[in-house]
Amino acid sequence: MFGPEAPYECGGDVKDVVFPCGQTIGADGDTIHLYYGAGDSCVALATGSIRCLLSWLDSNSSPARVSAT
Repeated sequence: MFGPEAPYECGGDVKDVVFPCGQTIGADGDTIHLYYGAGDSCVALATGSIRCLLSWLDSNSSPARVSAT
């Protein structure tokens, strides 16, 4: 579903690896700019909506399990 897709993300010393490097928030307070390493050879930028991200997490997360010890 999610993962390396572009040719520059799928190559490199370790194939099919991407990793976050940092993030900034846009002036609107909702846009996230996520900088990530791709294929051991470049840094790329993904953008998205913080509200959409939080909504997705709410819909796709399960409650944390707390140990009773």
